[in-house]
Amino acid sequence: MSIHNNKKLFSLILPQQNKTAMQIREYILKNESLEVHICNYGGIIKNIYTRDCDWKPVDIVLGFDDPEQYRSPGYLNAYPCLGATIGRYANRIHRGEIALNGQNFSLEKNDHGNCLHSGSTGFDRQYWEGEQIDDHHLILRYTSNDGEGGFPGKLEVTVQYILVNNTLKITYDATTDRDTFVNITHHPYFNLNPEQETIAGLELQLYSNRLLETNPELIPTGNILTADTDHTFHFPKRLSGIIEKSGLDDCYLFPDLGSIQLMAELSSPQTGILLTILSDYPGLQVYTGKFLQVENGKQGKHYGPFSGIALEAQMFPDSPHHPSFPSTLLRPGEKYHHTTIYSLNCFSKEETDDIW
Repeated sequence: MSIHNNKKLFSLILPQQNKTAMQIREYILKNESLEVHICNYGGIIKNIYTRDCDWKPVDIVLGFDDPEQYRSPGYLNAYPCLGATIGRYANRIHRGEIALNGQNFSLEKNDHGNCLHSGSTGFDRQYWEGEQIDDHHLILRYTSNDGEGGFPGKLEVTVQYILVNNTLKITYDATTDRDTFVNITHHPYFNLNPEQETIAGLELQLYSNRLLETNPELIPTGNILTADTDHTFHFPKRLSGIIEKSGLDDCYLFPDLGSIQLMAELSSPQTGILLTILSDYPGLQVYTGKFLQVENGKQGKHYGPFSGIALEAQMFPDSPHHPSFPSTLLRPGEKYHHTTIYSLNCFSKEETDDIW
């Protein structure tokens, strides 16, 4: 799909705190079905262009037109991680503390006394080394040094983005020289009908009816719940209902099989776009964006509450404090490897007079 004719690398120079000029590069992957723009800063998925059922190109992720905006103080202060690579540990760690081999490690406490997405030195704010293999394949690499964000161990990380037909495949690989905890994901916010201000008209189907019980700070209690009526999405269900009840910010659970499994489908009856998410991760954090407040998004849009939905395949939050959860411990000599796939298709649009 040639939505944009250029495949030239976009770059700009931004000042850093150490006054060393760093370069933000925007890589473009494209084929006949998809076009994806990825920044080396934060591993950010800036654009995902697909076709609606009128064959019109549609950018289905929230973000900015100018990559420099991802570095602006106003955005970082209210930081929703639009499209970013999250690590070394995605989601929350209780009290910002971990213990390994009899030693305690203090992490940044950036969310009600807890550590969220590894704090201000997370992968989402780092410059990655990029290698574009061809129009369909990009490799980003980053070295997270021992002690970065408070985490032990030097972590060598590789994230690969691969277009195959109508799918974007992302693989995460990491090795360490010291015992550490690892949980890497991506944080795109989707709106399959971006002409509408919110996702209320989208339909969500989840292939799980189990989720983690959490306290008011969204820290897991250790209990696993069966989804109640509001949290059950066994069939495509419009998001307007759950949004009226404050939305979702929950981790749904899947068998820890180590193989790719179907997790979720998100669809727009208005555009006919269907997004399918598959992964070998055992968890899917579903966040409907209740606290989004972003100025000057794409085409000058304001992204307010429920402007997008994040569907983050990952390990469980706070796993280091829950031995019964799938382990996130990575030791020297072991390899961290996970895959998430985004598949995009079209179905017949719904003829409706509803306004969402």
